[in-house]
Amino acid sequence: MGSVDWPLEKLVDYRPESTAREDFDAFWCGARAASDQVPLNATFEAVDDVLPGARVFDVGFDGADGVRVKGWFMTPAVVQEPLPTVVQFIGYSGGRDYPHALAHHVLNGFCAFIMDSRGQGGQTGQVLASSHGGMRGFITHGIINKEEYYYRNFYLDTARAVDVVRARDEVDGDRIAAIGGSQGGALTIACAALSEHVRVMAPDVPWLSHFERSIDIAVGPYEEITEFMKKHPDQIDGAFETLSYFDNMNLAEKVKVTDAYYSVGLWDDICPPSTVFASYNRLPSSVNKSIEIYRYNKHEGGHNLHQHRKLQWLRKTLAS
Repeated sequence: MGSVDWPLEKLVDYRPESTAREDFDAFWCGARAASDQVPLNATFEAVDDVLPGARVFDVGFDGADGVRVKGWFMTPAVVQEPLPTVVQFIGYSGGRDYPHALAHHVLNGFCAFIMDSRGQGGQTGQVLASSHGGMRGFITHGIINKEEYYYRNFYLDTARAVDVVRARDEVDGDRIAAIGGSQGGALTIACAALSEHVRVMAPDVPWLSHFERSIDIAVGPYEEITEFMKKHPDQIDGAFETLSYFDNMNLAEKVKVTDAYYSVGLWDDICPPSTVFASYNRLPSSVNKSIEIYRYNKHEGGHNLHQHRKLQWLRKTLAS
């Protein structure tokens, strides 16, 4: 197998036109304002005998629609002053797993929070009132109505997670990073666009970007959308209109971070590199950005090497 996309010399300058509708900003401003009216009702339950060198909390908070979102929060065993904090999001169909998955961030000198994904594979349920049917998985549920679309409240969960974390005494609210890979990378970008409190972001091989191209060339979960469009060809335009509000190529222009650190695999056929560069190249000019390019890697991206590099990058960008 070779490259699944364009040559690198074309990718690095690829910046497709925005597909955002005229009410794009109004839609998200209204959604965030409505979300802010819903109390978080956050709870932190200490979990003992997990990792002796850390404090671990089983977290719950209310989503904008009342769904109880779960997560893990971890700090070093002793916190003498507020620390930089990583807020991490999860790939498609995954759950929050076990808290030791956050241990490397604590060893890096940070606090860390991982947010469960609504309805997918962890301990968070969902409420989804859709006026039409969808295909297998989640990505087509509500796809012809932006107010009903599955990712509307999921994206809002990310900003609410940041608000939950910032309320902790152990957390330096001015030094928060959003990170994640694949779907988690998409949620990272959405979080940085919807929350004014994210200082830096590190999306790895991010999903949910440049839908028009992704659906044409990608394999994996994007095929859920093509299945829907095959079954409902009269709904194609409406589906693309809805997706434009959740396209991270469009949301990237709204991020407020100081620094962004992307990764991409040039053989990635699940999140093709052109769709990654589509959001990367639409970041505001004020963002200090960089991207690690893994020439022969697929959806795993840079794997453990990149995670090592990212830990170093986080220490540098959140040093003070």
